[in-house]
Amino acid sequence: MQSSPHTPESRPVPPAERSHWVAFAGLLLMLSGLFDIINGFVALLDHGYYATTANHGNRLLIFNFTFWGWVWIIIGVAQILASLGVFLGVRAARITGIVLASACLVGQLIFLSTFPYWSIFVMAMSLLVLYGLVAVPRHLPGERV
Repeated sequence: MQSSPHTPESRPVPPAERSHWVAFAGLLLMLSGLFDIINGFVALLDHGYYATTANHGNRLLIFNFTFWGWVWIIIGVAQILASLGVFLGVRAARITGIVLASACLVGQLIFLSTFPYWSIFVMAMSLLVLYGLVAVPRHLPGERV
């Protein structure tokens, strides 16, 4: 029996090429993780950087800056790891990315009073990540999160 050459329909497609939105979301998730790590180190090392008004002191809506610094570092590292899983096509990484992008969205909402433009920018990135990880590509009707 002679083996048939690979047709375009039968050749395996790399996970990152299945959907451009998923690849874009993975890239934004990695970038958002990097931003969150930087945000965390700034909150840990320079408490006065986020204290924009006199009544804030060492508190940011809830908890102190040291707590938020560690939260951002942990979320940032988890986002970077999840983005690597998204690039590899792991379904659990897409779900983790959705959860982490949602957590980042809520966390930036808390940081909105200190740096409004930066928080809005990172929130918009998180929304794009959510869309990219949840949207079903048109050319893959059976693909789900």
